[in-house]
Amino acid sequence: MLALFLLVASTHFAALLSPGPDFFLLLRAGLVNGLRHADGAAAGIALANLLSMLLVLLALSLLPASNGTFWQVLQLVGGGYFIWIGTQALLATRELELPQAKAGGHGSWLLGFFEGLLASSLNPKLPLFYAGLFGVLRNAAMPGWGLVMSMGWMTVVVLFWDMALVRLLDHPRWRSWLQLRVRALDRFCGALLLALGGWLAIGVMGGV
Repeated sequence: MLALFLLVASTHFAALLSPGPDFFLLLRAGLVNGLRHADGAAAGIALANLLSMLLVLLALSLLPASNGTFWQVLQLVGGGYFIWIGTQALLATRELELPQAKAGGHGSWLLGFFEGLLASSLNPKLPLFYAGLFGVLRNAAMPGWGLVMSMGWMTVVVLFWDMALVRLLDHPRWRSWLQLRVRALDRFCGALLLALGGWLAIGVMGGV
């Protein structure tokens, strides 16, 4: 059980490391509107993640028994989604362009909060991602307290990592490190997503 939690937590954190829409939202908030605005955006993004997880857990609790046909089909879809995005990450050849100048604006924490909450809530990939993660945990018969612990852990990680990210991007050395290693981060994230997707698919096929 601990090994599975570590795999899920590692995949979640790897997804945070690989620059996505939230990363560029935070970057823009920090550079254009200042640190307070960016911290608000980080809190909004964390809340959107928490709400997505709650929605996914509610939906999973309403599904038929885990050995039903519908649940098996859902697991296969989740596994296929993880395999697809993992493959995309492994094949990615992008270059990360980061602006060098900082405007030093004085934005509003509350405005940043709503900006982060809205932008992240409207991301359709977020509930799909958490549906896959919690589908893995449910398939392994993770108890209720374990699901709550996982949900709390991932929310806290999103909040503090996003707040730390804005501060790290102020340092040229970190910016250079991220630009040089964005492909390696994509590969790492892709490998973990493929492992989770394969675990889901094999588990379903083995139970058929």
